[in-house]
Amino acid sequence: MIPAAWRTAAGIPHGKLECAAETVGDAVEWLVTAHPELEPRVLAEPGRLVSWVSLYLGADDIRDLDGLNTTVPPESEIVVLPALAGG
Repeated sequence: MIPAAWRTAAGIPHGKLECAAETVGDAVEWLVTAHPELEPRVLAEPGRLVSWVSLYLGADDIRDLDGLNTTVPPESEIVVLPALAGG
């Protein structure tokens, strides 16, 4: 699932995209290849997420799993959550 503001920037009409990926890292690579305008919002450098984005595989933060090497079971959903700022 892609955040609403990112969908607008990337011209994605709805919040869900589908791809075949073995790992979360493969899915991220697919995302930034298919929608290069999202790369600076997701990756600090190849293979490293920016610090202000969290990725969840289902209900689990990938940081608590195997990071970008986390295996993605069939029919799973990866949720992208950018950090919220405010005061």
